[in-house]
Amino acid sequence: MTYRWHFNKVRPGDMIREPIHGEFFSTEAISSPGEALVREAIQNSLDAGQNGESVMVRILVSGKEQGLQPNRVAPYFEGLWEHVMAEGNGLRDVPANSEPCSYLVIEDFGTLGLLGDTSQWQPTLEIKNNHFFNFFRAEGRSDKGEDQRGRWGLGKRVFQRSSNISTFFGLTVRSDDKHRLLMGQTVLKSHHINNEYYSPDGWFGSLPEGSGDNLVMPVEDKALIETFIRIFDLQRGENDPGLSIVVPWHDQELTERGLLKAVLRDYFWPILRNRLQVLVETPGIKTILDAKTVDSELNKIGEDVEKDLLPLLELSRWARDAAKSEIVTLNMPNPYQALRWSTELFPTEDLKSIREPYEKGDRIALRVNLTVREKDKEPRPSFFDVFFRRDSAAHEGHPVFIREGIIIPDVHSPRTRGVRSLVIVEDKPLAALLGDSENPAHTQWQKDGANFKGKYTFGPSYLSFVASSIHEIVNILCEGAKQEDRALLVDLFSLPALPEEESVKTKTERDQPTPGRRPEVPPLPPLLPRPRPFGVYRIAGGFVVRKGDYSPNLPWYLSIEVAYHVRRGNPLRKYNPADFEVSKPPIAVEAVGATVLAAASNHLLIQIENNDFKLAVTGFDQRRDLRVNVAVKEEHHAGKDTELHEPQTAEPS
Repeated sequence: MTYRWHFNKVRPGDMIREPIHGEFFSTEAISSPGEALVREAIQNSLDAGQNGESVMVRILVSGKEQGLQPNRVAPYFEGLWEHVMAEGNGLRDVPANSEPCSYLVIEDFGTLGLLGDTSQWQPTLEIKNNHFFNFFRAEGRSDKGEDQRGRWGLGKRVFQRSSNISTFFGLTVRSDDKHRLLMGQTVLKSHHINNEYYSPDGWFGSLPEGSGDNLVMPVEDKALIETFIRIFDLQRGENDPGLSIVVPWHDQELTERGLLKAVLRDYFWPILRNRLQVLVETPGIKTILDAKTVDSELNKIGEDVEKDLLPLLELSRWARDAAKSEIVTLNMPNPYQALRWSTELFPTEDLKSIREPYEKGDRIALRVNLTVREKDKEPRPSFFDVFFRRDSAAHEGHPVFIREGIIIPDVHSPRTRGVRSLVIVEDKPLAALLGDSENPAHTQWQKDGANFKGKYTFGPSYLSFVASSIHEIVNILCEGAKQEDRALLVDLFSLPALPEEESVKTKTERDQPTPGRRPEVPPLPPLLPRPRPFGVYRIAGGFVVRKGDYSPNLPWYLSIEVAYHVRRGNPLRKYNPADFEVSKPPIAVEAVGATVLAAASNHLLIQIENNDFKLAVTGFDQRRDLRVNVAVKEEHHAGKDTELHEPQTAEPS
């Protein structure tokens, strides 16, 4: 039997496809080709795990120096090169078939392999779960259910994206019948060869002789498979169920160091839980990543990866080993309303008991209960867990969201500076809901996704509820505290940064609408921004007030009110003396060209004596959002102050 590459010719009436699926894995949250490859390949392996067994993934990168000689690999590319070299096929920088073949290998062990009827060529109602069909013959289809991580059926495209000739081979040993099957796949663009027009998809395998069928079947020839295993240095034995992927002429950005960093960043949680081991190899180096070696390998890599991950690993180990007695369980929200955070979710005694440990920097564990309501189905109780602690080194304050072992890196959530945190979703109903909302690269939760929109009652509220959990929990913990050092952490300081020379735009200017474009009505001239005699700017630990657009007649006066942000209501009206008093340390007031006439509670009265004045107020908690209201007074007599301008209140940036 002859084994080679086969492409189908485009027939009249066929849709012309130009595949773009690789672009789904090019996002800001995925910083490199290695990270995209690692995220998708390991996710697929974890989904194919057998009955909760630990999964082993082996990644081998040959590099150019250890590439295979062309004559050794030629039998596996018979019939491909004319398509790879065809004009307009979408490839760039195609290697010559005389160049050594660098290659990348990804193998998983402890998995099921690609099960299902290899001759199935279309989806049927009777056969819903055919892994072989969905992997090699389908696009945008997945037989994964809510107990698995993938949804879109596009993850395999990262293998083609990792090859300079958009090609990969898959060798599988199936756990049910122990058959070994080898097949290759490439996806180009529709292209011409000798006046014939070919579809994008090609397969390596065999066509049944004399049938005239277009269905390419996988290789089962034992000798050919053994040679393939030997040439590409696979570790797959006859009795080792799983899948081995070979990517020829791999992207040279796929390096051993980059792959190691990607594994550590994206899969430290299942590694710590002994659900995953990863072996990363080059021809001269073998590195094993497991629960025992993660720290030492991080230390070898160093750089920002070590700085970012070591404290997170410490929190993750505690989260992994936390006893039930250490986890505070919150009340169940009303299942017939959209989810929202409130103090009512916290049992009163538990709220009091965790405030002090939180203030001291102890680790806190909470279980957040909720009810998942999928339309036309019975409501199901579910939960997620949050683990956090105060940590001044956590400058960015981004929570780490983990859904069934996968880190979701680009969740739109408020930052909580000074807090290191994990949000872990393992329970099936909520994990399925979040998985349905994810984009193909599994980097975001999106309320308008095709798999999510309209599927759940109050669906978007689940996404915002989970995404804002750390921010809201910390706010609730801090709102009731009556100590001076409360850690109400927010994502942004509310005032604009102090420019070097230019003043910032006023609120009036920022809010100015764009003139209309109705042809029958001439556009109105833009309104000029309201001039102000002062500007308010952010500095570390406070704010500065200094000269603005013009100078009133001297002397003139400023009335200033300050308060920390509160979750609801006017922060100035809800000012708490336990927060600070402007007349007492650590608050410091420095006036140049001005005199402080009065300072009490959260109020300052300032007399401006020189229009080139500067007032600096510092000593506020840098981890809290500060609101500042400044009003100009025309004169200052007891009981006769007159406002010259409306107050300027600093809004969140």
